[in-house]
Amino acid sequence: MNIPDKYVYLLATVPLFLIWLFLFIKRKDLRREILLIGLLGGIASVLTSYFWWTKDWWQPLTITGTTVGIEDFITGFTSGGIMAVIYSYVFGKTYKNICPPPKPVSSFFVLLFLLCLTGYLFSVIGITSFWAITISLVLSIAFIVFVREDLFYNALFSGLAMMVISILSYLVIMYVSSTWIDNTYLDGLSGLRFLNVPVEEFIFWFLAGMWAGPFYEYAGGKCY
Repeated sequence: MNIPDKYVYLLATVPLFLIWLFLFIKRKDLRREILLIGLLGGIASVLTSYFWWTKDWWQPLTITGTTVGIEDFITGFTSGGIMAVIYSYVFGKTYKNICPPPKPVSSFFVLLFLLCLTGYLFSVIGITSFWAITISLVLSIAFIVFVREDLFYNALFSGLAMMVISILSYLVIMYVSSTWIDNTYLDGLSGLRFLNVPVEEFIFWFLAGMWAGPFYEYAGGKCY
């Protein structure tokens, strides 16, 4: 099957939306977390795609023909919600009232650090957007887990789960188009592939899951 490239990205968001919807329905107690982290992810996805990813990582066609489209927001919104609660859902976790001492650094500054460091590494130092976000995510994750050791397993499982879930989107892509991947990814990547998908994609989703999985708990002082 081969459909026009401009529809492929939108179709690739369908598995993410279905999983997001399932979690939203099944865990009413986590809907606030799903929506808040989802909204953060949606906004971040649009901005980072426009300023970074489409420069040297990929340039997916959108249904609107613009550099970024509704597909970017849907991807960020749904994946953000999934990453935020997948650990809690799978292991049946609920929040307790007794938590570790207050976090020493505001979650706003943790987020600001991630964005500013990525921008600095990419725009000033000149390394690729993949390596810029990889370095920034690793440092941010290390800080969160250092401060909240109890969130380590949340981070690890969320990362692994999101990496596996992302495969569903790539399977959709490969089913509906045999040329989309070759036409979409740019020279800023290594060229190494797994399941015909650039390995950088799986690394990104793993690290993004590790960051977003425990971020709500860190930001709100929540614990299990």
